[in-house]
Amino acid sequence: MTNQCFAIDACALIDASKAYSLKKKSFSHVWEKFSELFEKGRLISNVEILDEIKDHDLKEWINRHKEAFKPLSEKIQKLTTEILSKYPELVRIRSKKTSSNGDPFLIATAIDNKCTVITNERSGDESTKDYRIPNICKKYNITCISLNEFIDEIFD
Repeated sequence: MTNQCFAIDACALIDASKAYSLKKKSFSHVWEKFSELFEKGRLISNVEILDEIKDHDLKEWINRHKEAFKPLSEKIQKLTTEILSKYPELVRIRSKKTSSNGDPFLIATAIDNKCTVITNERSGDESTKDYRIPNICKKYNITCISLNEFIDEIFD
């Protein structure tokens, strides 16, 4: 694995906590690797993503890595505004389970830090303007991978 930077979405963190329970010793190596990447600045996210984390154990774990959740700098805000001006549908409310206002901030953070985005979102149907993270990443030439692809890469 190179010194590549990764920007992780809330859904990927949530899915990781479900698949690799923080409480199970057998999965501690996964969380230790995530911690290592957070501490080295190679795994980041945006503070807006924090609102999407509801699980107590995951929130507690994330609080130990808060510095990896980038603040809303002026550049991030400008990039987010640009993204939303082109793709306002990115934040439309779909349902309580899938709505997210953090997505454009995550993408802006990835652009600003030249990161690969990690998300388990699937591409939406662009013909109906159902833009999701993978669609927008493609528009901005940002590599977008799933949690499983990320796990494969960091343990290669």
